[in-house]
Amino acid sequence: MAEQKYDSIVYDYFEKKHGTIVLISEDPLFKKMLSSTIFKIIGTKRSCLFNFENVQPGLKQIQALEDKSIECIVFIERMLGGRPSTDTIITLKRLLPDMRIVVLVGETKRENIAYFYEIGVNNVISKPASMNNIIEKIAFTIKPQGKLSEYMGLGKRFLAAGRLTEALQVSDKILQIKPKSPAGLMLRGDVYLEQDEVEQAVGCYMMAHEGSRLYLEPLKKLANAYKGRDQDKHLDYMKKLDRLSPLNTERKTEIGRVHFERKEIESAEKYFDQAIETATREAMSMVGAVAEQISEAVSQTSPRMSEKYLSKVLEAKGRHLGPEDIILFNKLGIALRGQGKWREAIANYSNALRISPDDEGLHYNMGMAYFDGDDKPMAAKSFTNALAKNPDFYKQSEGVSMNLGSIFNELRQFKKAAPFFENALVINPDNKTARRKLDAIQKVMG
Repeated sequence: MAEQKYDSIVYDYFEKKHGTIVLISEDPLFKKMLSSTIFKIIGTKRSCLFNFENVQPGLKQIQALEDKSIECIVFIERMLGGRPSTDTIITLKRLLPDMRIVVLVGETKRENIAYFYEIGVNNVISKPASMNNIIEKIAFTIKPQGKLSEYMGLGKRFLAAGRLTEALQVSDKILQIKPKSPAGLMLRGDVYLEQDEVEQAVGCYMMAHEGSRLYLEPLKKLANAYKGRDQDKHLDYMKKLDRLSPLNTERKTEIGRVHFERKEIESAEKYFDQAIETATREAMSMVGAVAEQISEAVSQTSPRMSEKYLSKVLEAKGRHLGPEDIILFNKLGIALRGQGKWREAIANYSNALRISPDDEGLHYNMGMAYFDGDDKPMAAKSFTNALAKNPDFYKQSEGVSMNLGSIFNELRQFKKAAPFFENALVINPDNKTARRKLDAIQKVMG
């Protein structure tokens, strides 16, 4: 019965309200699932789903719909092109505060989900998601709580007007429909706080928080209530919020400021450092994306310029470099090799291997740099390291197979070289060089 209700809410959104969804995702499976849900299960005939793999065209579509006053729900991946989409979400909510946003995640930590809600996300979908799950999430994004939502709106209006008795009665109705409702308890706590009944307000807020660990509003209320009134409790609730949602840089800065005012310099510095580190990590995701775009644009014609910008971003990231940045190292290595700077390329790959020592691609690329410098024994050593990490990494590439075979062949390691030429011939039976070298090896080996 509930599922039919959700279907009806979603159907009305598309057919009666002429609503739309803008999907920003590189995941073809989720795109197919969402499309099937909307058109086959819900049954709408309208062209109401817009799909984009990149942020910029997606934002243009959102703005175009907004200009025409067409309702829109944005589905956006937490990670796009290997980068967090946090900045895009925050920008969207600042420019369009009423925009409804659903974040798509794979496996994610609870504190990340908490932060999504803090920055204004309406819902989170964990992939893979079923059609029923998608429908339910869309329905709750369109019409969050039905009757409960209506009561909450009424209760907030009574509270704002100072009609505290009526607001308290509304909270009773909410708690009758849904006992221990965090929203109902929050409203009740707000009424008590207005009546300066702090202990009762605290009790309601804590029950609301216990009822939904990701519901941070009660703790925010408590932190703000004690600000300027009780510094210890203000700090305590701020730190509870920080533990639940540790990506909020403004809160870390506020905690540091309070410690500083209390002359607790070491604690203040700890939180200030965390604030900078968290902000830098998010900002660097944007810097890295820009550098990649620049290097992509100039890599074919100007390895020098590609090297310049990739070096800048790697230098800027410093100790914040992680496995997700290996693609930058690989591109920089290609740019250096393109200029004949094989020694610099080797040094670059060595730095990358400190971050990701099991990346066979890095070992292979280092071998190619040694190959460029005519140091065949070291090239062979790097290739051997790559094969130790992943014995099959060459099997899909004719070029890689030829490079591996050629090095081992030149070092007269014929038995080791033969399988690579054989693989090159499997991929391309017309490869005359591979055929000639393999015939020569078979003649030598008898």
